[in-house]
Amino acid sequence: MVLLVLLHILNVEADGQDSMAACSVRMRGWAYVDDIHYPRIIQPVDTFVVNDETFVRYIHGGDRAGCKRLTLLFNPNVTTFVRDAEYFLPYTKGYSALGFFLKPTFTYIHDERLSASVGLHLLGIAGDHKRLREVSPIVRIEYRPVKGIRIVGGTLSDERIGHGLLYQPMYDYDRLFYANKEDGLQVFAYTKHWQSEMWCNWEDFIVVDSPWQEKFTFGWVNTIATSFKPDNHKDVRHWIGIPIHLMMNHRGGQIDAVQDTCIETLANVATGLIYSINTPKSGSFRVDLPVFGFSNRSDEHHIHTHFKKGWGFYPQLKYHKCWSSARVLAKGEIDYTVSEKRRLLDANIGYWYGDGFISGRGSYLFQSRSYFDDSFERRYRHMLTAEVAYDLNDVMFFRLQAYYDLDESSVDYAATFALRFDRSFKVHSWVKEKKE
Repeated sequence: MVLLVLLHILNVEADGQDSMAACSVRMRGWAYVDDIHYPRIIQPVDTFVVNDETFVRYIHGGDRAGCKRLTLLFNPNVTTFVRDAEYFLPYTKGYSALGFFLKPTFTYIHDERLSASVGLHLLGIAGDHKRLREVSPIVRIEYRPVKGIRIVGGTLSDERIGHGLLYQPMYDYDRLFYANKEDGLQVFAYTKHWQSEMWCNWEDFIVVDSPWQEKFTFGWVNTIATSFKPDNHKDVRHWIGIPIHLMMNHRGGQIDAVQDTCIETLANVATGLIYSINTPKSGSFRVDLPVFGFSNRSDEHHIHTHFKKGWGFYPQLKYHKCWSSARVLAKGEIDYTVSEKRRLLDANIGYWYGDGFISGRGSYLFQSRSYFDDSFERRYRHMLTAEVAYDLNDVMFFRLQAYYDLDESSVDYAATFALRFDRSFKVHSWVKEKKE
């Protein structure tokens, strides 16, 4: 109900617009996601109208397949990666991993409102004696009851890295490697000036006498934004946004067999101001001024964390540049094939100040406690950060991150290299396909 009211107040953007510009967004993968620049959430199922007939465009990993309803698609979705995290600060420890994700998925598009997906999620690490570290089913239903709202049930959509949580104090980048799949409920909403994602990831379910506690994460990521072009510089676009991020992590339960453990609820919030200036030739220059808050919402008898509340400040300067070119490979009377080359470069520098800050799903590099040593804490944190990421055709990706702790006078760093194949293919259509 709250989403419906907000949609009405904020002026719902109509369906049917092509929101997949060549350099606008990366929906998934390992790149530094900058989709906050674009007020619409990119929909895996979008619609367009030709000659008064409604068609479905399935946008998946940058690939397009314009087809009518009643269509079955297949995406092998393969990613191989090398991750080297050299962490020496006392807050967490590093690791190295060479592995792969395999998510073969069949998607049935019933119409412009309803689709269903089934598949398999596999995670393998080279040298792991388990061979496959994770094997689990992918089951997803997506439904659009009204314009501007999309509901996802089952395996959550990962079209936005970390649900659009833009900052590592709230979402740990390493979770992409050890917590890549989530299940629960998800609701997307978007208007011209507002985009939102609300989700619940149920991590541990319990029955009577389960030897573990119940665990789940709830989040709500919002961005209120507007953009404008000055009359004297029409090729320059200014963008102003206000992020509002909420996240709660809970563990507890009443019917498990675990004794002498706490029932804990940790809450995090982030907000602030984002300003960006975008030019076609020079790229995008952006300033982020986010403020973070932490509160332990547990009962007084169950507070086991080092701090009851805290906060942090993380100003950043960011740069984004896209180079895109296309050429026609074959052309006929009806259709043609286009080869597109796209390169993306992202870079940023930042300064982190933390005061008793703790996050249930954020990187421990930014927190005031240690993950491995429960006795270690440092209430006040001062750290410089930098990172650069390069993406070629949404297939090859490289990312380098560096963290200089001013209190420890020590540098941590991490590097990621990934190769990705994420494309959808039409298996069958039960009605005649019509070209756009």
